[in-house]
Amino acid sequence: MDERPGGIRGLGRALASTARARAERRGEQPRRSSDAQVGRLRLSWTLLVVTSLVVVGAVALAPSIGLLLEQRRTIADLQQQVDDQQQAVDDLGEQVARWDDPAYIEAQARDRLFYVYPGETAYVVIDDRGPAESIDAAPTFTTDLVESQGDWVQTGIASIVLAGLTDADADELAAGTPLEPR
Repeated sequence: MDERPGGIRGLGRALASTARARAERRGEQPRRSSDAQVGRLRLSWTLLVVTSLVVVGAVALAPSIGLLLEQRRTIADLQQQVDDQQQAVDDLGEQVARWDDPAYIEAQARDRLFYVYPGETAYVVIDDRGPAESIDAAPTFTTDLVESQGDWVQTGIASIVLAGLTDADADELAAGTPLEPR
């Protein structure tokens, strides 16, 4: 390095001596330039150590935090499932409570098992057409206007009167036997 008085080292010594002189005038102990540098180094080493500890802590805790968030999502999903199942249990409890009512039991026996009281007559209407016949025989619908072939009021009244007053079989009625008064 340059040892001449005008060189860089000489400048540093001159500044240090000026700082020492000012400190002596104030009555302070003069600081050596090496003390100031050590203090700066200590600060920067401390900052470096703290920063590295923070980075290492963040890297170490990142997977744990991710796992924590995933577990919270799983817990929320499971809690939702528990709530849904609890609602289902409550609904089933209400259904069981209904079976304690004799009127409900009677209604279920009539609807599901076709039970009747003695003296009553039960009628079961069964569609005698097969599924293929029902689809083929189904009328096609159109948006075109079509003129009716008769008076719908007269046809409705005739149907009611026919159903109430006739002794004819269903086959005769289907054949179109006219209404005959009694």
